Amino acid sequence: MTDASPDARGQPPQPGAAQQDDFAPRNYPIADQIAFQRRAWRFERIGFGVLLVLVALALSGLFSGGPLSQQSSSSPERRLSVEYERFLRNGASSRVVLMARTRPAARATLRLDQAFLRAHTVESLQPQPLFARSHDGGLELVGQADEQGRLSIYLTIRPESLGLVRNSAWFEGERVVFTQFIYP
Repeated sequence: MTDASPDARGQPPQPGAAQQDDFAPRNYPIADQIAFQRRAWRFERIGFGVLLVLVALALSGLFSGGPLSQQSSSSPERRLSVEYERFLRNGASSRVVLMARTRPAARATLRLDQAFLRAHTVESLQPQPLFARSHDGGLELVGQADEQGRLSIYLTIRPESLGLVRNSAWFEGERVVFTQFIYP
């Protein structure tokens, strides 16, 4: 709202004159530097924008658990697929799903490489495989396929290392490589 009263000379105020005076450097009642204040305001707006971008990325899964993090990889023949999170936090539980297609009611052997076991602790396997054993420093899981020839094994894992981890899973000669980044 503008004050329409005339100034000391009897002239009506010019539009925007009060606003220009507000942003001019002054010494009374206190000394201020409006150019410095404008730079500070600009820095605050840039910082606020950066914070909004970080919050949006966090909500979308860049730091774990979200659409950017959810990933699925399959072998070329599509007989083996792995569902996993690309971004994990060290010490926080996550899930990996291994799915294999074979003959109905056949035994299927799935393998995870040594890099997977070095970077993660396997907390649980569902359903329990017929048996599990060590294989070349990795993990070999043998399970029974259902009547449609599908075998799914759900692993609850907890990352124990930091950085980029390149994992591999095998099923009957087919290999799926999946990469995960583990945050501190």
